[in-house]
This record gives sequence, structure tokens and C-alpha cells, in this order.
Amino acid sequence: MDATEIDILKKAKAGDDESFEILLKKYEKYLYISTKGYYLTNGDKDDLIQEAIIGLLKGIKSFDFDKDTSFKTFVTLCMRRHIVTAIKNSNARKNNMLNTTDFFDDEIIDEKIYVETGANAEEEYLYKELLEEFGKYSKEHFSKLEKEVLDYLIKGYNYGEIADKIGKSNKVIDNTYQRIKVKVKNWLKDLKK
Repeated sequence: MDATEIDILKKAKAGDDESFEILLKKYEKYLYISTKGYYLTNGDKDDLIQEAIIGLLKGIKSFDFDKDTSFKTFVTLCMRRHIVTAIKNSNARKNNMLNTTDFFDDEIIDEKIYVETGANAEEEYLYKELLEEFGKYSKEHFSKLEKEVLDYLIKGYNYGEIADKIGKSNKVIDNTYQRIKVKVKNWLKDLKK
């Protein structure tokens, strides 16, 4: 790695979007190579490429200049690991409810968020931060009923079970679910900005 690339990497690590874009273009072919031969349940190739991009970003953020490691090798490994983790999580039984619902509309949101198991401290911190942001957003934008329905949905309950639990009709639960979807989509759009 030459001095210019080291400088770009340091800037990207510090959060410079332009530097990240430069590295993204440079390692773009590795994004596609990393996704070759993998399949994501209820997803497509673009979803895997997005997972690889997240892996690239994590690789940039966690690269240690003091270790005797090639950045290309390290970041390629990060991309592959993130893809494999996303696939494992997608296939996990505990995510079955989320995978079988139409919670994220692909026409509006072309990105999926996955919870990594066995995450390192940095990933765990970022995940907790993301959850805190969503928690704040839901407190400000979700009604009491929406919070309650979302909680039951996350726990794996279906409409009928939720309706019985909180004493509302299936239609009320469905309408609440539709409002939740819109609000989550708006939050995700704001998050991408």
C-alpha cells in the first residue's frame, strides 16, 4: 500500500465519505467476487452486495495499521464474513418471522439490517447504538399501540395472537402494522442520509 492509499484509508477510518467512495470504487470488484456462490434467503444479489459493502466499511473502520496484514486481504475477509453471517442470520429459525413478513418493502428500502452473532466489541457497540437510535425514534413517533404490536411481532406472534393478547380486532392489528412499516421505512431513509 502506497502513502496515498494509506492517507485515503486513514481519512475513511475517520469518517470521510469521499475517501470511503474512493476505496469502494477501488475494491468494487472484490464486492462482486465475495458474493459469488452465495445465496440469501428472501434476498437477491444486490442484498449480498450491500452486505459486502457493510463488510468493507467495517473492514475500513477496524483495520489496524500496526498489524502485519495486507489491507486487501483483510477487507476481503471482512466482506466474506459479513456475507456469511448475514446468510446464517437469514436462515436462522429465530429470524423466521422477520424473513416471512413483508416488513421491508424492496421497492422503497433496498437494504436489510442483520444482527450479527459473535460480534466483536466494535460491531456490538454499533449495533447497540443503532438500537438506541431506533428506540428514541419509536418513543417519539410510535403510539402506545404501535409499540405494543411491534413488540409482539418481534417476539413472533401472528395477528390473531396479538389481537387476543391486547383485546383488539385483526383489522386494528393490520392497520397498526401498516403504520409501523411506514414509520420504520421513514426511519431507515433518514438513517441512510
